[in-house]
Amino acid sequence: MLIILQYLPYIFLPVLLAIPTGKYIGHIINEEKTFADRFLSPIEKIIYKVFHVSNKEMNWKMYLATVLTFSFVSFVVLFLILKFQNLLPGNPEKFSGLSWSLAFNTAVSFVTNTNWQSYSGEMALSNFSQSMGLTVQNFVSAAVGIAVVFVVIRGIKGVSGTGLGNFWKDMTRILLYILAPISIVIALILVASGVPQTGSGYKTANLIQPAAVDKNNQIIYGADIDLNDKTVKLNGEKVDDAKIITKETLPLFPQASQVAIKQLGTNGGGVLGANSAHPYENPTPLTNFIETVAMIWLPMSLCFAFGESLKKRKQGWAIFTTMGILLVLSIVVEGIVEQHGTTLSHIGNLAMEGKETRIGIVGSAIWSVVTTATSTGSVNAALDSFSSLGGLIPMALMQLGEVVFGGVGSGLYGMLGFIILTVFIAGLMVGRTPEYLGKKIGPFEMKMAVIACLSTPVAILITSAISAMFKSTVVSISNTGAHGFSEFLYAFSSAGANNGSSFGGFNANTDLLNVLLAVAMVISRFLPIMAMIAIAGHLLNSKKVASTSGTLTTTSPTFIFMLIVVILVVGVLSFFPALALGPIADFLTH
Repeated sequence: MLIILQYLPYIFLPVLLAIPTGKYIGHIINEEKTFADRFLSPIEKIIYKVFHVSNKEMNWKMYLATVLTFSFVSFVVLFLILKFQNLLPGNPEKFSGLSWSLAFNTAVSFVTNTNWQSYSGEMALSNFSQSMGLTVQNFVSAAVGIAVVFVVIRGIKGVSGTGLGNFWKDMTRILLYILAPISIVIALILVASGVPQTGSGYKTANLIQPAAVDKNNQIIYGADIDLNDKTVKLNGEKVDDAKIITKETLPLFPQASQVAIKQLGTNGGGVLGANSAHPYENPTPLTNFIETVAMIWLPMSLCFAFGESLKKRKQGWAIFTTMGILLVLSIVVEGIVEQHGTTLSHIGNLAMEGKETRIGIVGSAIWSVVTTATSTGSVNAALDSFSSLGGLIPMALMQLGEVVFGGVGSGLYGMLGFIILTVFIAGLMVGRTPEYLGKKIGPFEMKMAVIACLSTPVAILITSAISAMFKSTVVSISNTGAHGFSEFLYAFSSAGANNGSSFGGFNANTDLLNVLLAVAMVISRFLPIMAMIAIAGHLLNSKKVASTSGTLTTTSPTFIFMLIVVILVVGVLSFFPALALGPIADFLTH
């Protein structure tokens, strides 16, 4: 019972925050007055004036073209920053530019809101690259996802002859009214909790107690160190090639600002290679709680914003309930298998393997679920050391298309794709023309919904299959058998679901893997965006259909159950063979 109570705050607080935030975002979608107008409206007007932002409404083709163009330009700028960072300011450590394939992979990764990193940030990137490159993309890539949700909502509620909004205006309002203010608050809380926020770079500190490392730079525990003779002895015998360390280099970067938006914007890319397992990014149980809440705050809020903006709050609650059921079930299973260690019958120290002691099992287990359910991808534990089933749950959440709240924006419009599929199937079952919120669902909407829902499976399975054909891929896997296959499958699932988390043990920094993983990111990011904006444009020009006694109720428990079944069936049919070779086989053989 005590363990269950530890999980509840991670669920209840985000919900309590999401309901009013969703109402607030709903007003922003409808361009209605909010409490923030008094402070932010003058800034908004200045931005429009300086950048010559027009109020002209866009049709779906124009809006989509603008989204794609903006993303492409963002990619080019970030690629150049990473490739030539050695020539740019803010590089006191004189980091060299990344290789072409790594710069390509990383630029694609951050533009697609994936934030997959095949490098350690503190060892590869300058302050300029971190702040002006990655952090900027953390904001704008998240804003693009939310903007697509705005378009879909306008398509559902709009009537023929009206537009779908203006991309530049939407981006400005999302950044100014939602992402920036909340990120500032979270960053200040993190700074007060011990997360560094500085551009000073590396600092050297004296160790309270000297340490010894062997020739492989591994710490020699229990060694007797003589600073006068500079010798190291273990069990009374001198250790050859041992080095004595009396100083430590500390990587001090603007962590707090990037951690705040990486969690809030469901980005996940860390300043440090250890990501949120590092005490500089996540120093205490309190920061662990705050960052977990931040990951799921906006994805939950957008469910309520959907209902609020349409003036149909039950619809928002129905979507929230569907996602919530899948999330809670995942947390329950993950909590059980991780609380009991590597096997269901074992309780002991192995349950803590791969987890930080300051965070514990509960904080690590729920983080692993939330970060993969919301497309965030940040990690506070080594997933490679989780139990077989403990690794299966995060992998499966990504393979479902990350619609269990999902990324900011992408989770909701991905779920709407599944809703259209479910409405169509239900309509066929009762012999009625499918419709959703007063708009008929025709062949065009169905084709686009299928593209949106199958983009993730296609991206993951095709790119991983191509990679598996090359012998060089085997070299990147550190384990053999089913566990090694899980490392490989997780990497492509993470990229293909725009998640960015790493299972561990898989070296993805090769030209082949950098390119294939980037291709998976592009497919799973932009195909759904193209499909859902096209659906919005088509629904906008569809006539409203009056509700009758035969209209399918999309807020009933029956519809929610059908929706969950459709989501699970698509995931199971697509990935069960691959999962059977990976985590399932790993579980059955250990």
